[in-house]
Amino acid sequence: MGSVLGLFGALAITGGLLLLVLKLLQRLHGNAGRRGILPFAIVQRHSLAPKQGILVTRIGNRVLVLATSDKGVRLLTELRGEDRQVVLAHEAEAALDHPAPKRDLRRLFARLTLSAVIMIVGWGVNPLEAQARPDSVRRAPISPSTAVVPSRADTVKRMTVSPPTSVAPRTPRPPVPLPDNLKIKGPEAPTVEVTIGRGNEAVKLSGTVGLVVFMGALTLLPAMFLLMTSFTRILIVLHFLRSAIGTQSSPPTQLLVAIAVLLTGVVMNPVIQEVNKTTIQPYLEGHLSQTEAYTRGIQPFRQFMLANVRERDLATFTELSGVDDAATIDDIPTLTIVTAFVTSELQAAFWMGFVIFLPFVIVDLVVATTLMSLGMFMLPPVMISLPFKLLLFVLADGWSLVGQNLVASFRH
Repeated sequence: MGSVLGLFGALAITGGLLLLVLKLLQRLHGNAGRRGILPFAIVQRHSLAPKQGILVTRIGNRVLVLATSDKGVRLLTELRGEDRQVVLAHEAEAALDHPAPKRDLRRLFARLTLSAVIMIVGWGVNPLEAQARPDSVRRAPISPSTAVVPSRADTVKRMTVSPPTSVAPRTPRPPVPLPDNLKIKGPEAPTVEVTIGRGNEAVKLSGTVGLVVFMGALTLLPAMFLLMTSFTRILIVLHFLRSAIGTQSSPPTQLLVAIAVLLTGVVMNPVIQEVNKTTIQPYLEGHLSQTEAYTRGIQPFRQFMLANVRERDLATFTELSGVDDAATIDDIPTLTIVTAFVTSELQAAFWMGFVIFLPFVIVDLVVATTLMSLGMFMLPPVMISLPFKLLLFVLADGWSLVGQNLVASFRH
């Protein structure tokens, strides 16, 4: 009975405290509403652009018109007289239509009271339940070796508690001595072997030096193909031919490069055959070392470049290289010969391009003169001359003539 009275007393005290808190909140709320000195309100808002607009605001008894943008707020004017009265009347009507929401303190008080009641009831359940238990369930005295844990059922579970046992500290083991002749090997680098060919004729490049030599040779192959063969002249002439005809992308560049590679193979076939016969096969058979193979293999290319280089270009670059006092051609470095050969190839390619342009320029002039004499000033001459140039090139078997003359223009 005393527990029930204590429970109701706690409820009464909690309710009184909550009422006191409610009164304090009401007083604070009223004081907060009276603290405002200059109330601010937005009466109307007009949007002119995504980030621009006009605001009609009330600050105290003043009505201001503000312009807003992404750069800030700017004062436009202040409304006075009848305009100000209209804005204030509009704000009063809007306040009557949409009253501001008020805080429901009664609902807050009800929630706090319900939470307190639930908490206190939960706190008072355990004493009442303890008094309602039968006297048969009692706690047994706890012995040092046995502990009894009562449960809500009538069964009792016993658990034994054993005294702690002492553990002897471990003594550290002495380190095992290592033998003096023991050597630890570090990780070894992987071996790389490159094999070119099969059987006894295969070329093997092993180790770091062999791999570097192989990669360097692969890197220099495109430069050797461009600078020491007929590829440069053939490709430039084919590009001039396409420009002279007037077709901007036909044939495509990839096809022109492929044709230049094929014609280069035809021109350089005697040189490649000689290099294979005098250098590659003896080197694969083991009769030549790498140095001797390079010396013999570069000679056919030197002879081809010297046969197609102009004497003026060779003399110029020989003087620039400082080897103008060379007694024979063999004393001139290969780099000097390659430089003079590339310059001669560019000169020959531009001369051939000029010769190819002449007949097509004549066709353009004839077509343009004919159109002007007929008074067709607005008709582009290219539209009429392009079919005639294509017809002229096809009837003259132009591709065959260009290929034959390109191959025949090289000397061996």
